[in-house]
Amino acid sequence: MEIEKTQEYIAVHGDFTVLSSAVYNGGFVRAKTILNVNVSQDFKGDAFELFDSLAERKGLKRGEIVGMMTAVPMNNARIIEKEDVTAIITAGISKSPAQSSSTVNIILLIHKNLSQSAMANAIIVATEAKTAAFFDLDVHDENGDLFTGDSTDSVVVACYGKTLLEKAFTEKSFAEEELFAGKATKLGKTIYDVIREGVKEALFSYNCWKIDRPILEQLAERGITIDDMVSTALELYAPVEGEARDREELKRRLEERIKKECSDVNVALLLAAALHAEEREIRRGRAGKAGEADAACIVADELIGIDIAEYIGGKKALFNFFYYDTRKPGILRRLGVFMDDAIGGLIAGCMTKMLG
Repeated sequence: MEIEKTQEYIAVHGDFTVLSSAVYNGGFVRAKTILNVNVSQDFKGDAFELFDSLAERKGLKRGEIVGMMTAVPMNNARIIEKEDVTAIITAGISKSPAQSSSTVNIILLIHKNLSQSAMANAIIVATEAKTAAFFDLDVHDENGDLFTGDSTDSVVVACYGKTLLEKAFTEKSFAEEELFAGKATKLGKTIYDVIREGVKEALFSYNCWKIDRPILEQLAERGITIDDMVSTALELYAPVEGEARDREELKRRLEERIKKECSDVNVALLLAAALHAEEREIRRGRAGKAGEADAACIVADELIGIDIAEYIGGKKALFNFFYYDTRKPGILRRLGVFMDDAIGGLIAGCMTKMLG
């Protein structure tokens, strides 16, 4: 087994039994080369023509190639080895991801003889591990749902132990065939661990996705930007009579204040708690009809908003919080049960602390 890495592609050469969802020669096949080819983000060509042309240029036989495509540069690929498993992963996800705005390609090389069902197990485990990596990184799609992948993702499982012909003449080889590769097996656990960590490393390499992203970055991924917060805050701003303030300077100061307060771990955790309650409780229906209607019996959202406001701006901020909460200016009008109060509390606290 030999791995060739260029700017145009990553190729794995050898003699493989392959089960894959690859665009080129996918399914259960024998292959001499597995390719992950870099294409432009707006690629709209014919995938089969692309691989046929590449095969001709490189002197490869078309029927012996399994091929995938990605817009992720090959220098961002991650190659991870552990025991009998080698994973080659390219991953790129936009923020916030939408269908077909990302691609995660996984080549899983296993130095064992796997049955077809065990290879199917390996694909399932790799997909579960990829989704777990998204969960670890708190990746949500444009609708706020947990991102699990998109239609362009591909998984290739390739075994490069003894060939089928060698197995036919060696009774011992049949005994060594792995019948299962689910997470309950040692091999399955190795696959899971390698893919989970590999996807996170690949996403960090290409998109700088990391677990400890600042809370403002997490909010922006959900369409809640600093610009939105600043314009919302100033929508209700009424200067004291006779007081002249430069509005652009006020915007600049407020933006800096929001950044400073959100760097406080306590503010960040309260905002994160509101996100969790919104996305994993209210939207999942755990609060029932009361949550759907933002019923008066639910006051936890207001409590989080009040806590954020008072933590930043003291008791005076409580009055500003109710001012924003009852009028719902700007972005607050479109936010959900918890986030309108959390962002309202952040704005109220920052305005109070800044203006007194």
